[in-house]
Amino acid sequence: MYNKLSKVAPVAVTGTNLTKALASLQSWSVVDKSLTKDVVFPDFESTWGFLTQVSMRSHLWGHHPTITTTYNKVQLKLQTHDLENEISDIDIKMAKRIDRYIQMYGNLKR
Repeated sequence: MYNKLSKVAPVAVTGTNLTKALASLQSWSVVDKSLTKDVVFPDFESTWGFLTQVSMRSHLWGHHPTITTTYNKVQLKLQTHDLENEISDIDIKMAKRIDRYIQMYGNLKR
């Protein structure tokens, strides 16, 4: 489910549409049917500020990434379980929103 309020159904993004979508994202890659990104923040506080933003948006949209974090490093994976773990339009929208949050908190990985 994409949005708890409007209950929009996800649509799979594959082939050339996925290639185009990846071109619009900042340093995301496809690994094992997931959009994946590694981020390094300046410090622990920035990391958790970022994670708080992601968690609030994820809760609002009802779409939750897999997140692994250690101190100032974060790995994000997005896929849509309702589509048998495929990448969907919702994952692309979430990745774009996450990219905005990364800009707010200062990604050191270039």
